[in-house]
Amino acid sequence: MKRLLLLDADVVIDLHSLGLFEKICRAYDVYVTQEVYEEATYFKKGGSKNPINIADKVTVIKNVDLEGLEKVEKAAKEARLVIDPGESTSIAYINQSEGEIIFCSCDKAAIKLISYMELEQKSISLERALRDIGYHKRNLYPRHYEKTFKICINEGKALRIQFKKLV
Repeated sequence: MKRLLLLDADVVIDLHSLGLFEKICRAYDVYVTQEVYEEATYFKKGGSKNPINIADKVTVIKNVDLEGLEKVEKAAKEARLVIDPGESTSIAYINQSEGEIIFCSCDKAAIKLISYMELEQKSISLERALRDIGYHKRNLYPRHYEKTFKICINEGKALRIQFKKLV
């Protein structure tokens, strides 16, 4: 059975620009929230805008629990992080999900918030997701690196210590 991977818009766009979206879809069952689906409309390559059409390749999550979304927005405000709607709904979805779905983002604020909310076990760097399926080329952007991901996770943990009310 394929692992379930929930992608953020920046990852969808970057995978298209790197020519790796099909590869990730063959290896994982790919999910996106409705907001991410609407955000990821084109990618730039060769100086031109290329449309993204992923409707037949991914499962679109249309309904995310409102209470879960409010919890994410409250945590982001608490941690003093600004994240966009696609990331908010994705984090809300993994927070409420009982399944084995893993969130993949390369947005630093979103990764910090994941760690702040103690969801790092439900997240993965793009580099790790690609390495797990046998892709080892060095053409990724620094924001995709496992090293960058771990730095953000540690910064999120520091924010948790700094801003959460410890009981």
